[in-house]
Amino acid sequence: MLWPAEGQDVYEVGREETIPEPVSQVVGHLWSVTWRRPAERGFRSSVLTNPIPHLTFEDAEGGRLHDRPVPAALLHGLVSQVFTVDLPVAGRVTGVAFHPGGLTALRGTGMRGLTDRVLPASEIFGGPVDDVAREVLSERDETVRRGLVLDYLGELLGPQLDRVASDAAYQLVRRAEGLMRARELVSLTPVAEQVNVSPRTLQRMFARYVGASPLWVLRRYRLQDAATAIDAGEGEDLAGLAASLGFADQAHFTRAFTAVIGVPPSRYRDGQRPAT
Repeated sequence: MLWPAEGQDVYEVGREETIPEPVSQVVGHLWSVTWRRPAERGFRSSVLTNPIPHLTFEDAEGGRLHDRPVPAALLHGLVSQVFTVDLPVAGRVTGVAFHPGGLTALRGTGMRGLTDRVLPASEIFGGPVDDVAREVLSERDETVRRGLVLDYLGELLGPQLDRVASDAAYQLVRRAEGLMRARELVSLTPVAEQVNVSPRTLQRMFARYVGASPLWVLRRYRLQDAATAIDAGEGEDLAGLAASLGFADQAHFTRAFTAVIGVPPSRYRDGQRPAT
């Protein structure tokens, strides 16, 4: 979440990291968010997301989110900039965060065509996901909701488990992304060397399974770290922060941060949002 202090009295976020087998082969974690804002004051939620798609079960007062009618099951592709939504007065979402490449391994869907798109989940998962959505969204207890979602995904994955497990390109993407997420490698060539492929091969795999280049993924994680550090009060020395994150210099860091977040690091540190 960007500008997290603004949302402390608006939303509540939950996360479940323990995913049972075999669903953990394609799903990284489950998450939930509930919110209620003052009716007289709007609220814009902004998130610098991970390089992954999400299956969501969403409902909101007013009956629309992301310019789509809800309640509904939706599929969110990778978001290239900041995921921004003007929240209705109240609502609730239960979400599935796939591993990078997990949706492609599960459904055979190339991710490049889903980048920056929100669409009915039935377009990817078929009509039965709408039946699951009705059951999930009628349930108030989040633990029960998550159980229903995991049951559905387990049934979907079961017949395809051998194919997913033997998908060598998916497994390689997972290993490469894990190296990037560990934040120890900040350029593409060492990552490719670690997984024993050429940078060009890695780029092709990421285009299909992730929907973005491996260099883009590396930069996204660096920007997430930058925002997190600033939120934690570590933004007084921006030149030092830039160096610690592997940027060539503060100017390079400022350009990269501004291009995605919409404001320079110094303005983000001061709580300023982009002009609307």
